[in-house]
Amino acid sequence: MTVRTNIDLLMVRAVGTLDWIRQRFFTARENWPVSVGRYYVGRRDRPVAISTLGSVELMEQIGRREEFAIIGKTFTENIGIEKVVQNIVSNPAIRFLLVCGPESQHKVGQSLIALKQAGVDSDGRIVGSLGKIPILKNLRREQIRRFQKQVEMVDLIGEERVETIMAKVAELNHRNLSPFQGESTPWQDKIEHVSCWHRESLDYQVDAAGFFVIQIDRRASEIVVEHYNTSFQLLRALHGKKAIDIYSTMIRNGWVTVLGHAAYLGRELAMAEFALVHGWNYEQNQGVKPSPR
Repeated sequence: MTVRTNIDLLMVRAVGTLDWIRQRFFTARENWPVSVGRYYVGRRDRPVAISTLGSVELMEQIGRREEFAIIGKTFTENIGIEKVVQNIVSNPAIRFLLVCGPESQHKVGQSLIALKQAGVDSDGRIVGSLGKIPILKNLRREQIRRFQKQVEMVDLIGEERVETIMAKVAELNHRNLSPFQGESTPWQDKIEHVSCWHRESLDYQVDAAGFFVIQIDRRASEIVVEHYNTSFQLLRALHGKKAIDIYSTMIRNGWVTVLGHAAYLGRELAMAEFALVHGWNYEQNQGVKPSPR
């Protein structure tokens, strides 16, 4: 009898574990969140969403947990807020938006609270926001109204103690609010989704301003870029430790005139900088590889 009881308990636990795996790794990822961003998904049926405002560090400290639906940083008072609203109104289980972490110059936390309280004006500007550009151009009015009705704002702006934040999450979960009634609102209806690809024979275009040879000088601990004209004559050598310094100098002086060439150089210079910083090997057009020990 005891053996049968133990087997039954094991079966119940196994079924529960399989359901947890389905909810955690399949259902939530297939259907929700609807907007791409920097976040961790917990359990989609939890009522709490957390914004750590501009703090990636606080988001990482809290991490992925089962106590809330989603946690993520929100850096800007326009596109960042739009993504928060989209992910909330597409999941009726979320009834609380907890904002925590340090407020930034963008005033995202204050702007979220203002959006909840007063919505937007005829130009899409958040009424009462102290942010510099609190304009929501990619949300429909019905999405904003649903956001205002669906969630209760929980203001912990400035709070960075994980234990305090999670205690508030536990308190909110304990209120056992039912999912919001009404159809969820989809993300942008008519945007174009483009599958990207590259083909050298179609995308390559000769740059009349010349070409560049990128190398790493380990002795000087810098990136050296030689600029040649189309006749293979060396014109100049550029020196720098950061990709942004080098490609900004190229563009500022008109030494790159083809967009594809500029994009290529940005990619190669970024890899060269990575190799320089981490001590890896870099060869132009071949990427980076760890240095043999």
